[in-house]
Amino acid sequence: MNEEFSKEVGKSIYHRWMSNMKFTLDIEEQKYEKGRDDQRFKFFKKMLMANTYENMRKCFKDLEDIGILVPGEEDVKDGYRDTPSGGSGYQNSDRFNAWLELDN
Repeated sequence: MNEEFSKEVGKSIYHRWMSNMKFTLDIEEQKYEKGRDDQRFKFFKKMLMANTYENMRKCFKDLEDIGILVPGEEDVKDGYRDTPSGGSGYQNSDRFNAWLELDN
Protein backbone atom coordinates (compact mmCIF):
# COMPACT_ATOMS: atom_id res chain seq x y z
CA MET A 1 0.00 0.00 0.00
CA ASN A 2 1.22 3.52 -0.76
CA GLU A 3 2.65 4.94 2.49
CA GLU A 4 1.23 8.39 1.66
CA PHE A 5 -2.29 6.95 1.47
CA SER A 6 -4.23 7.68 4.62
CA LYS A 7 -6.62 5.13 6.01
CA GLU A 8 -8.30 8.00 7.84
CA VAL A 9 -11.65 8.29 6.06
CA GLY A 10 -12.49 11.76 7.41
CA LYS A 11 -9.12 13.15 6.31
CA SER A 12 -9.43 11.69 2.83
CA ILE A 13 -12.97 12.98 2.30
CA TYR A 14 -12.13 16.40 3.71
CA HIS A 15 -9.03 16.91 1.57
CA ARG A 16 -10.83 15.86 -1.61
CA TRP A 17 -13.84 18.10 -0.95
CA MET A 18 -11.61 21.05 -0.10
CA SER A 19 -9.51 20.51 -3.24
CA ASN A 20 -12.68 20.38 -5.30
CA MET A 21 -13.98 23.59 -3.72
CA LYS A 22 -10.68 25.38 -4.42
CA PHE A 23 -10.71 24.15 -8.03
CA THR A 24 -14.28 25.41 -8.46
CA LEU A 25 -13.37 28.81 -7.02
CA ASP A 26 -10.32 29.09 -9.28
CA ILE A 27 -12.49 28.42 -12.34
CA GLU A 28 -15.25 30.80 -11.23
CA GLU A 29 -12.74 33.58 -10.62
CA GLN A 30 -11.90 33.61 -14.33
CA LYS A 31 -15.43 34.80 -15.18
CA TYR A 32 -14.89 38.24 -13.67
CA GLU A 33 -12.67 41.09 -14.79
CA LYS A 34 -11.89 41.95 -11.16
CA GLY A 35 -11.43 38.27 -10.27
CA ARG A 36 -11.69 37.60 -6.55
CA ASP A 37 -12.40 41.27 -5.85
CA ASP A 38 -15.69 41.17 -7.77
CA GLN A 39 -18.76 41.23 -5.51
CA ARG A 40 -20.42 38.51 -7.58
CA PHE A 41 -17.43 36.24 -7.02
CA LYS A 42 -17.48 36.96 -3.29
CA PHE A 43 -21.15 36.00 -3.14
CA PHE A 44 -20.49 32.81 -5.14
CA LYS A 45 -17.60 31.91 -2.81
CA LYS A 46 -19.70 32.50 0.30
CA MET A 47 -22.51 30.29 -1.00
CA LEU A 48 -20.18 27.54 -2.24
CA MET A 49 -18.30 27.42 1.04
CA ALA A 50 -21.47 27.36 3.15
CA ASN A 51 -22.95 24.57 1.04
CA THR A 52 -19.72 22.56 1.04
CA TYR A 53 -19.21 22.77 4.80
CA GLU A 54 -22.86 21.98 5.56
CA ASN A 55 -22.89 18.92 3.32
CA MET A 56 -19.50 17.73 4.51
CA ARG A 57 -20.73 17.86 8.12
CA LYS A 58 -23.82 15.85 7.09
CA CYS A 59 -21.62 13.27 5.37
CA PHE A 60 -19.39 12.93 8.44
CA LYS A 61 -22.43 12.67 10.72
CA ASP A 62 -23.84 9.87 8.54
CA LEU A 63 -20.50 8.02 8.79
CA GLU A 64 -20.51 8.60 12.55
CA ASP A 65 -24.03 7.19 12.83
CA ILE A 66 -22.97 3.92 11.17
CA GLY A 67 -19.86 3.61 13.33
CA ILE A 68 -17.09 4.45 10.87
CA LEU A 69 -16.06 7.85 12.28
CA VAL A 70 -15.90 9.51 15.68
CA PRO A 71 -15.93 13.29 16.15
CA GLY A 72 -12.97 15.26 17.44
CA GLU A 73 -12.56 18.86 18.48
CA GLU A 74 -11.88 20.40 15.06
CA ASP A 75 -14.49 21.74 12.68
CA VAL A 76 -14.35 21.59 8.89
CA LYS A 77 -14.17 25.39 8.81
CA ASP A 78 -10.94 25.40 10.84
CA GLY A 79 -8.88 24.49 7.76
CA TYR A 80 -6.22 21.90 7.03
CA ARG A 81 -4.42 20.52 10.05
CA ASP A 82 -1.41 18.27 10.51
CA THR A 83 -3.46 15.86 12.60
CA PRO A 84 -4.90 12.40 11.97
CA SER A 85 -8.22 14.00 10.99
CA GLY A 86 -6.45 16.40 8.61
CA GLY A 87 -8.83 19.19 9.63
CA SER A 88 -12.06 17.28 9.11
CA GLY A 89 -12.82 16.99 12.79
CA TYR A 90 -13.38 13.25 12.48
CA GLN A 91 -11.22 10.18 12.88
CA ASN A 92 -11.82 6.52 12.22
CA SER A 93 -13.59 4.71 15.02
CA ASP A 94 -11.68 1.95 16.82
CA ARG A 95 -14.20 -0.52 15.43
CA PHE A 96 -13.57 0.61 11.86
CA ASN A 97 -9.79 0.53 12.35
CA ALA A 98 -10.10 -3.04 13.65
CA TRP A 99 -12.07 -3.96 10.54
CA LEU A 100 -9.37 -2.41 8.35
CA GLU A 101 -6.74 -4.55 10.06
CA LEU A 102 -8.66 -7.76 9.25
CA ASP A 103 -7.65 -7.29 5.62
CA ASN A 104 -3.92 -7.16 6.43
